Amino acid sequence: MRVAVVTNQIGDTQLNRLDPHAAEQAEVTLRAVLEALRELGHEAIPVEVRPSLLIDLQNVAPDAIFNIATGYRSKRDQANIVATLELSGIPFTGSSFRAHVMGLHKYLTKFIMEMADIPTPGFCVVDANRKMPSQERLSKLKLPVIVKPGAEGSSLGITQDSVTGDLSKVPGLAQDLLDRFGPPVLIEEYIDGREFTVGLLGYPEPAVLPVEEIVFKEGAMYTYAVKSRDRVTPVCPADIPEELALEIQSIAKRVFEALDCRDLARVDIRLSRDGRPYVLEINTLPGLMPGYSEFPRIAQIAGYDYKSLVQKILEGALLRRGA
Repeated sequence: MRVAVVTNQIGDTQLNRLDPHAAEQAEVTLRAVLEALRELGHEAIPVEVRPSLLIDLQNVAPDAIFNIATGYRSKRDQANIVATLELSGIPFTGSSFRAHVMGLHKYLTKFIMEMADIPTPGFCVVDANRKMPSQERLSKLKLPVIVKPGAEGSSLGITQDSVTGDLSKVPGLAQDLLDRFGPPVLIEEYIDGREFTVGLLGYPEPAVLPVEEIVFKEGAMYTYAVKSRDRVTPVCPADIPEELALEIQSIAKRVFEALDCRDLARVDIRLSRDGRPYVLEINTLPGLMPGYSEFPRIAQIAGYDYKSLVQKILEGALLRRGA
């Protein structure tokens, strides 16, 4: 098979300046995916995201696309890239445009989870009209709250100061994020407790991978500073009772299915002090950087080396090619 690997632009771009780690991660991931595909016997051709993406894909004429592009100008462009892949008519790995939009816009994910009776922290949103929620609406949230970008990845915009028990500080925190990232801004009940992540892999029926716990070496949440400095210790499988692991895995699969995801995704869950799991968000295009990203690390625990992981992800696109 001829497989086009669609990736972020390499070099000095707006996305890479916004998240300096994105460039290195994209390059290392691209090399790893290309190598795995070639070892699997495919002709693998890199295609960088740019305005000519449709033409570039037409020139390459691949049988399938392996998509690892997390953004163009910013991470929120991730769904726009997928929309372009859909326009190409070529089967590609990962979820549809619709699922990416819902996953990237965290408040949309939360609306869907509420409708599906999936536990998630209470929230308010500052949307495109930039109007702050009323004091009455804010007062219904349990304190403390966390104020964070509603459509960014990699914990961008999240610091230790993002959590507050003083509602009078919320408008200022929200305005700062509006100025830096634009709307939406999510104001969410902060769950103080242990953090877990669950990977899902495969098509049409996803396998639920082992639960991983994110143990923080500093602070108690995944801020951008903590993530960029790798100040966490992943523990997989998580050291929790089997009954709790099964509950967390079941909730993660329900989120995956509620958003109609495909091939791969990762669901982040917090366990409150009273033992209740709450879904924070879903990553519809989790990182695949070997030796760094959670998803390949968790998959390896489940028995997938990097080459077999790439093969499993590609299988979904190949199956849809034959549909």
